[in-house]
Amino acid sequence: MKKYVLMFFAALLFMTMPVLLLHGGAAGAGVRSGLELAYRSVLPALFPAMVVCGMIGETAEYLPLPPALAIWINGHLCGFPLGIKTLARAYHRGLLTRRQTIRLSACCANASPAFLVLYAGQSVLGSRQEGILLLLGQVMISLGVAVCSGALEDTPTLPAEERPLLRAAADSIAGAALGSLTLTGYIVFFSAVAALCNALPGFSYLYGFLELTGGLAALPEKSASLALTAAIIGFSGLSVLLQNAVFLMNEQLPVCYLVAGKVLYALLLPPLTLLLSRLGCGGRVLFCALFLLFLFSFDKLRKKYYNNSGKTCGRRKGIIHDLFQRS
Repeated sequence: MKKYVLMFFAALLFMTMPVLLLHGGAAGAGVRSGLELAYRSVLPALFPAMVVCGMIGETAEYLPLPPALAIWINGHLCGFPLGIKTLARAYHRGLLTRRQTIRLSACCANASPAFLVLYAGQSVLGSRQEGILLLLGQVMISLGVAVCSGALEDTPTLPAEERPLLRAAADSIAGAALGSLTLTGYIVFFSAVAALCNALPGFSYLYGFLELTGGLAALPEKSASLALTAAIIGFSGLSVLLQNAVFLMNEQLPVCYLVAGKVLYALLLPPLTLLLSRLGCGGRVLFCALFLLFLFSFDKLRKKYYNNSGKTCGRRKGIIHDLFQRS
């Protein structure tokens, strides 16, 4: 099967060359549009946060928390691809089991708070509050997936690597610069693809599922609804999948949980975000409290079932109980 997929892809690449020759002007305009988007909107909003998130990723191992939980928190503070990069690094060092890493890959490939609030909320939707709702919905889905799949179970820890603070800061700045170039490259490439596909009916609504940043910017002016934006952000686009999958494949880990997680986000984030937008402040607090209570109960029942069926050793009360015991 893999052989035929590669043959089809190779044939598709050969068919692309005449299109580029005939419509080189449109592709060039797409490149210029992608560069302008990255220069004017994306990098000014995200580069400082990328530097800080890089430092967080370098020091995540030192948090007095279970490794899986520390990596999960880091993934939501830093966003893609730093979340998956830190996850792969922790697995390489032996801080996480293979099972944990694969399941966490469905939880650590999300957009960062800076992207959701400053770019998606403020720039695309015109409201920081809607960006905060997107962030809240994303965290709730991710926490539900992590707890229900058992990805946050505690494991024996190795001592953290000794890394000089200045070295971590320098690596973070260099990594943010390299990441900015990589991000710009993806934006420019898919912007050129979009310029060639603009004639297709409804493509402006599908562009975001190829490349997140440019796709959100290309939405028709009155069509950037909260639900559509949430669906695009939930899936995050093919370009984000490729960026994240590289780190997993370098560690010889499957990407099926990563892809399945992105599809699940695309399905659940729009209705959840719309529900949160229609609740008042008190209603949102109550809803989040009930959601956490459900996860707490589900986690205890899942652990009890596993223990009674002999699938785990000893009797444990779940990751949430473990956290209170550690504090």
